Amino acid sequence: MLIFNTTYKVTTDFTEKWLNWIRNEHVPFMLKPGVFSNPQIAKVVGSEDEEGVSYSVQFHIADMNTLIAWHNDYALIFQNSCAKEFGTSVNFFSTVLELVS
Repeated sequence: MLIFNTTYKVTTDFTEKWLNWIRNEHVPFMLKPGVFSNPQIAKVVGSEDEEGVSYSVQFHIADMNTLIAWHNDYALIFQNSCAKEFGTSVNFFSTVLELVS
């Protein structure tokens, strides 16, 4: 089991709009293909600064092959959607975590 984690830096003036978008647009988009489960949205403690706040959005996924297949089919759609909605007010990067216990 893997965790697909995306960390976002959201400018202060877009925080509420971004949180609504994540909950109402992004999470349903990620769950629709049926490969992700257990969505979690967390604020990174101590991340607040004059530029904004950081958040972690995580999903469970079975294995790397499934993640690669999803990435090939859907990653660009997600990236374009986020860029269209927020431009440079939201930056992000993704990491893959492996559950060990």
